[in-house]
Amino acid sequence: MEFLNAFIGLKDSLLDFVFPPYCLLCNSFISSDETQDDTYPQNLVCRNCWESLNILPHPFCPLCRSFLDQNLSRCPKCPQSSSLSLNRSLGVFDPYYQTLIHHFKYNRKFSIGKNLGRKLGEILKKEEFSKGFDYIMPVPLHYSRKRERGYNQSRILAEEISKTVSVPLMEKVLIRKKKTKDQTHLSPEERERNVRGAFVVRADSTLQGKKVILVDDVMTTGATLKECARVIKEAGAREVVGVTLVVVNP
Repeated sequence: MEFLNAFIGLKDSLLDFVFPPYCLLCNSFISSDETQDDTYPQNLVCRNCWESLNILPHPFCPLCRSFLDQNLSRCPKCPQSSSLSLNRSLGVFDPYYQTLIHHFKYNRKFSIGKNLGRKLGEILKKEEFSKGFDYIMPVPLHYSRKRERGYNQSRILAEEISKTVSVPLMEKVLIRKKKTKDQTHLSPEERERNVRGAFVVRADSTLQGKKVILVDDVMTTGATLKECARVIKEAGAREVVGVTLVVVNP
């Protein structure tokens, strides 16, 4: 085992020598001491860029996008009923987050997602955002899309958040039964119609009276999170809040 570890270490050192790591965000050289720091994605992002990522100060209303005081569980300015009480995002969808999420989501750079999940989890823990919640649940992919991609990025995020805030991860209860269109170029109304009826909760779920944190990577209009929250509430959950890496146009 020691020989194997030494061999892997030598191989990584040689690769770094031949192909030195450069930051995905600023293209600067990543020094050897930075590559040993596992508090951010090794060999992918420099310490300065990682620590410079914008962080939103508070949770916000999923309807009007107003920031909410820590003591509020729902926006006092929005009497409209919404199954999703509020949302907490790490940051705004700027070019830096866009680059990181793209590499995590499509280029299999899992360390980016894991570190972003832990970063978000630490904020939730510090704010006591997750206090009193029973489960953390990832927004599911349709089985055909998961088969194509090989993984669900929201599940990776949810797992890291779960470990950080010590709230159990609940999987395979919320199911995506309909393969929806890509939402990128759809209007807000089209997004809502696209995801309507796309999710279902297993009949044998134990959600009655429970409080659930719903995890996704990006919140745009919130249509997906709201539809997931709707069926979770219909299954008996008392409260559902959203947690995402980023929000578009807050």
